[in-house]
Amino acid sequence: MAKEQVSSILRALNILECFTDTDTEWTLKALVEHLDLPTTTVFRQLSTLTERQYLEQDPIRKSYRVGPRLLQLASAIMGQSDLRRTARPELERLSEAAQETIHLSVLLDHEIFYLDKVETHRSIVCNTRVGSRVPAYATGCGKILLAGQSPAYIDQYCQWMAEAARPLTAHTITDPDQLCQALALARQRGFAVDDGEIEEGLSCVAAPIYDMNQRVAAAVSISGPTYRMEEDWEMMIREVCQTAANISRLLGHR
Repeated sequence: MAKEQVSSILRALNILECFTDTDTEWTLKALVEHLDLPTTTVFRQLSTLTERQYLEQDPIRKSYRVGPRLLQLASAIMGQSDLRRTARPELERLSEAAQETIHLSVLLDHEIFYLDKVETHRSIVCNTRVGSRVPAYATGCGKILLAGQSPAYIDQYCQWMAEAARPLTAHTITDPDQLCQALALARQRGFAVDDGEIEEGLSCVAAPIYDMNQRVAAAVSISGPTYRMEEDWEMMIREVCQTAANISRLLGHR
């Protein structure tokens, strides 16, 4: 494949990677500024991606968002995930025990990716969806996943965070030093928490899932309104850690 073709593919991927759960729509101008590419180059890529239905354009605002073909691919990937299939019975068991929203997440660049979710039938639920992404530094799952990474990985993440992190609520940790303290505490305790850092009034406790190579492969969490979580906090911690250990064993961790 010619070098120009490879460059074109990489530019298209860079554009697609801009679309996250917190940045769901982009204008041509915003993408040009964010990617620091010529307007004609970005427009040409957007036109192709829109024509192929990987993106779609709002006819009024003229902004771009994820299209049906990309959603179809994401659905196929998640449906074929061995981790998702293996973990699902344990997630459902945890949901019955905790009576709150359960998430299965993996680390993807600087964010977490929600691989699966079990909804609670109680009032006040988490405004998340399978396939969405949120900043790792603002979540319990993100912290426990980061805590299991190498020092070099964490250093690189903190360098990015110093420039790009922004608060989602008044409680969001955006300072790299504070994040490192939270990661150290998470490693010590074996679980991580999020106290209204991604959404006001919601709390989360997350535990690490290990694979057969002794690496942190994913995280499982319980999320719910802070007042309900605090009523059974010790039970929530115990149950999420037990579920993570059960899934780890199913993945071959010893």
